[in-house]
Amino acid sequence: MGIPVVNQYTEAEERQGAIEVGKGGCTILVVEDIPEVRSLALTILKRLGYQTQEAEDGPSALDVLEHKDDVDLVFSDVVMPGGMSGIDLAEEIDRRYEKIRVLLTSGYSINDFDEDGFLKDHFDLLRKPYSSIELAAAVKAVIEG
Repeated sequence: MGIPVVNQYTEAEERQGAIEVGKGGCTILVVEDIPEVRSLALTILKRLGYQTQEAEDGPSALDVLEHKDDVDLVFSDVVMPGGMSGIDLAEEIDRRYEKIRVLLTSGYSINDFDEDGFLKDHFDLLRKPYSSIELAAAVKAVIEG
């Protein structure tokens, strides 16, 4: 399957305190079209103490947000099928939901999808492949604003 998208953290890292447990009460919606990648991100986030929801694409994510009022952060891949990219989803969330934060992830170069620096200036990006420690730090930074 090529380069791993996420590297699992080890029990030794967890014991050493490298992974900080998420704040109770925070809910993260993971939007990823590849089921294995989505499942791995959900597993990591749950181990960090976050509540999770999931969606396979942008329209499904918006449907979840319409029916759930407790989502604090959307963690979305940038490149997804179905006509709505992660950037499109992030822009729509910004328009509709004032309090929901967005963290995007991609293995592509920023220049591949945003020549004007829009992503860099407006949305946080976690580069793939990322480790569990990097995911934990990125989520914490975005939630704490």
